[in-house]
Amino acid sequence: MSPKITEILEGLLFALFWASATPATKFAVHSADLFLLSCLRFLFVGVVMLTYSSLSKKNPLEHPSKKQFGQLFILGLLNITIYMCGFLIAVKTVSAGLVSLVMATNPLILVMMSAVFLKRQLTRFEWIGTFISLAGLVVAAIPNLRESHATLTGIIALLLGNLSLSFGSIYFSKTGLTLRRTTVNMWQIIFGGLLFIPIVALNARHLYFMPNFNFFASFLWLVFPVSIVAYSLWLHLLHKDPVKAGIWLFLTPVLGYAMAVIILREHLTLFGVIGAILVVTGLFCSRKQPVAA
Repeated sequence: MSPKITEILEGLLFALFWASATPATKFAVHSADLFLLSCLRFLFVGVVMLTYSSLSKKNPLEHPSKKQFGQLFILGLLNITIYMCGFLIAVKTVSAGLVSLVMATNPLILVMMSAVFLKRQLTRFEWIGTFISLAGLVVAAIPNLRESHATLTGIIALLLGNLSLSFGSIYFSKTGLTLRRTTVNMWQIIFGGLLFIPIVALNARHLYFMPNFNFFASFLWLVFPVSIVAYSLWLHLLHKDPVKAGIWLFLTPVLGYAMAVIILREHLTLFGVIGAILVVTGLFCSRKQPVAA
């Protein structure tokens, strides 16, 4: 198999697995409280990654300093716990298609926040792309709100979760952590999972758990294809070519919307299709570089 075909297959597999997180979580809600599910999921992934790192000769386990552990704790709070709380609240009240579209705009939120906190000058393409994508979200969201397929609370929670993820990215860029990306991801997942424990305890009166086929299928899918395989592919694609890797992210809202229609039997609407096209167009536009004079 040629390297080009291999790269395309890797990109498609990443986009497919990454986009499947929302439908898999929608299935899981029928068998377990989502906060309990996420706590178990991230702790399990963290243990798997920690075990692999401890046994690996190619990528031996790194030992962060006390200061680095504090930074990794904050990353776990922002990138895992708060981000996922917003996502989980939204999953309960927002259609999977709309969730996928909102989640896809995270790079644009990061671009806007970098302008505020890192004093980065935005290009005209980034401004245009942001407005086009926002227009797409409005087009997709209005009929969902009108037909009770989404709540304003769910959409706000999802946006706040995305803001937390962007804060985490900016914080990571400012810390100057010299640890490998796999090490950073492993510890932020472990800390994020541990921070879910008090949330689960506070939500104890509303917990439910049914260890049936639906639960184990959803749980194992979220653990291996989504959390481990997809993220490993993402790091691999980033290492090969960051620009090309970013392009595969543009497929995720389209695939997420398609999965919502095919797997979850959500209605395919004109508003949804137009919204998805606008979101992807805005994302592509934001990545375009201005021609040097």
